[in-house]
Amino acid sequence: MTKFKVKANLSGIQAKSPEFRKKAVTYVANELLKKCDPYVPFRTGMLRDSGIAHSVPKQGRLIWKTPYAKNQWEYGKSRGLRGKLWAKRAWLDNRKYILSNAKSVASGKEQS
Repeated sequence: MTKFKVKANLSGIQAKSPEFRKKAVTYVANELLKKCDPYVPFRTGMLRDSGIAHSVPKQGRLIWKTPYAKNQWEYGKSRGLRGKLWAKRAWLDNRKYILSNAKSVASGKEQS
């Protein structure tokens, strides 16, 4: 099985407390995982589902773990939004929204 991780630098988020920092990290990971759904190459759904099954949002870790995950990440053919580097592209398309809400979570406010 191939396993890889996607990391995002959240050093710019100032948290009210360590607890709120953890909530913000969890929020970012969960939200990015949701936003990745239309970007992940899809034939049977196994690759998409592996992201849900193997990711650890509380640690800020998104993991897609299938025999072909790395190959799809590097060489996956595009069909609409779906294709290679899906998490990076989803992050680029959605980071302003995600970071704005993460800052609210980190400050103790509800996300919009």
